[in-house]
Amino acid sequence: LAARGSRPLVYVYRWLDTLHRQLLGSRSSASFLDIWHPRSQFLSEFAFHRALLASPFATASPESADFFFVPFYSRLALGQKNQSARAALIATLRRQLEASPYYRRSGGRDHMFLLSSGRPMESLFGEALPLLADAIRLQAIHLRADPDRGAQSQPFAGLAAGRWQRKEVRVPHFVPWLPQDDAVTAGSKRRSVCLEATPSTRLREALLAPSSPLRRVPGAHLRPTGRSSAPAHDRRRRAAACAARQRLRTCRFC
Repeated sequence: LAARGSRPLVYVYRWLDTLHRQLLGSRSSASFLDIWHPRSQFLSEFAFHRALLASPFATASPESADFFFVPFYSRLALGQKNQSARAALIATLRRQLEASPYYRRSGGRDHMFLLSSGRPMESLFGEALPLLADAIRLQAIHLRADPDRGAQSQPFAGLAAGRWQRKEVRVPHFVPWLPQDDAVTAGSKRRSVCLEATPSTRLREALLAPSSPLRRVPGAHLRPTGRSSAPAHDRRRRAAACAARQRLRTCRFC
């Protein structure tokens, strides 16, 4: 595409729009839509979908498309207490992919989907997973573990990892844009190296130590923090997240 000097065009499927709206409006999705909750990082599926639709890469003509994007809010669906709603999403995804002439034409090799979770893909996509085996997987990079598991699990459990990782593209996870962010300018970013973390590993201990070479960098901000046992919805967790966001606005590399 770059060789011929044209912008790649992406056709976005609309099969699940109604079911996705119902999913976003459900009570089980409330924590995902709370930007200060750890689950908000899994909005990558929703945010990427909406951003792509609004971008100059989206085309309304599947015949003109170079790629096809398959929206599926897998992590939000997994968090549903109403499992029949999740089953309907997966069944619709499978049925529509099998019926798509564009999917059948390429076997899914020019199709893309975004994965926002480290959960096993079998649990996220269920019976539709084999249809995505040759698709391009956009993997959101996470800075935090899945709050429902305590640690990121391996998405390739039970699969041939090499087959999936050959067509993996890493993308940033969702970060909301807040009104205060508009006021940030390059001149207002005074800090250089910023690190506030628990010294839970040898590397972190070395970086946060009083003798750390990073402390000699002009504008460096290094501060060890204590490990918090506060639940995800606790005010202290929200305050910490808000403070982290404020620090991002002062760091030259953020």
